Amino acid sequence: MSPSSLSELSIEALLHRVREGEQGAWEELLRRSQDDLDGGAARRIGRSPPGGIRPSDVTQEAALAAFQRFASFRGTTEGEWRVWLEQVLHSRWVDMLRRAGTQKRDDGGALPLDAPEAQGVPAPQRSPSQVSFHQEEWRRLLTYFYELPDAQSEALSLYHLHGSTVEGITERLGRSNDAVDSLLRRGLRTLRARMQGTAEGESDESPQAVLTRNQVDAALSVYFRRREEGKPLEIDTFVAEFPDCADELRGLLHWLEKLRSLQPPSSS
Repeated sequence: MSPSSLSELSIEALLHRVREGEQGAWEELLRRSQDDLDGGAARRIGRSPPGGIRPSDVTQEAALAAFQRFASFRGTTEGEWRVWLEQVLHSRWVDMLRRAGTQKRDDGGALPLDAPEAQGVPAPQRSPSQVSFHQEEWRRLLTYFYELPDAQSEALSLYHLHGSTVEGITERLGRSNDAVDSLLRRGLRTLRARMQGTAEGESDESPQAVLTRNQVDAALSVYFRRREEGKPLEIDTFVAEFPDCADELRGLLHWLEKLRSLQPPSSS
């Protein structure tokens, strides 16, 4: 279903489509919930942001938590969704206050921090600092992913989150195999640049840098092809085949693996 068609669906229908794993359904559900998230964040922060917390920080934390915990949501109606989303946002707000050391005594509406909605995805063996770093990285990756140009975002989502083949994406997007291959590479580079805090236009245009990028592009095409053929792919082993561009190739494949972790767990 096209994005324009998804925009015509009710929240109830969108919830069903998200559970079915339909491309674009989660993005549309989040877009339709943005006002609720923004309003909830603004009400809590008021005019004096505690600990430097911005409304956008609360909104993004809540969106990430909802994405991570969606499999635990059993509701089917718009009302149930809004109540659950508000609970998730409040849990993230309380946790952010606690981390900032500014939580007020009068917080009677807070959910217990051991409630399911208050939980993130940290592994139990991680230290608190490791958990915080992991969640921040996850939140940024999710945010930057949805801020990609539409064509890049759709191609990456279809390929890495929904398991489509390059051939399948060419049919869906009406583009050539080379064009889809280029979208996947450019989207991956854009994500890497944003996660590293560099501007996308800052790339080195020296002859050596151009040669390295061309080598990486060729290597990524091989990677995509082998993956579609079902061949086992271990990053270090694969990168060793391309010593002339190993560092950049390894960096891009690192974020490719991170992208796969964006797929929410199945509710089944």
